[in-house]
Amino acid sequence: MKLSEQQLEVISRTVIEYLEQEKKKKETEKHDHRLHNIKLLLQNYRGLVIHCEKWKEELIEIESTSIQDLDISTISIESIESIKKSKEKSLAMVLFIRSKIQAYKNSCTDEEMKCFRVLEKKFLDSKRYTIKEIAKTENIDRSTVHRYIDRAIEDLPVLFFGIEAINFK
Repeated sequence: MKLSEQQLEVISRTVIEYLEQEKKKKETEKHDHRLHNIKLLLQNYRGLVIHCEKWKEELIEIESTSIQDLDISTISIESIESIKKSKEKSLAMVLFIRSKIQAYKNSCTDEEMKCFRVLEKKFLDSKRYTIKEIAKTENIDRSTVHRYIDRAIEDLPVLFFGIEAINFK
């Protein structure tokens, strides 16, 4: 069976439309995934900071312990190295987040600083603020707190992921 020119054109258009839709869907998923990852990093930032602060104390303790003092049946040199690598990655991530947040703060206009302050109170300050407390200290409604957080997080992907975060048409 041979297809006519008109049938081939319809099939071609349909395939092209389908592929364009799939490409847009993947780009949207990629964007959503980046926002999700940034939110995860922010939500776990305080814990990572605490983890890194304790790491300094543990590192001093580990380095002052001799091999003979270790219970070889439960701890190996490889496990110690693995723990050190994990903690080094955590420290690197904390430093990365701090640098990106500082870059965001430095780039904020006066209006955007409101969003930054809300983001800082929600995720970065050592004191844990509730949405209600943030609303009160910033003199805004609770729904505005959520809107400011979302707006600030929307600005972060380019700082965190560079050119890959830009959605070119």
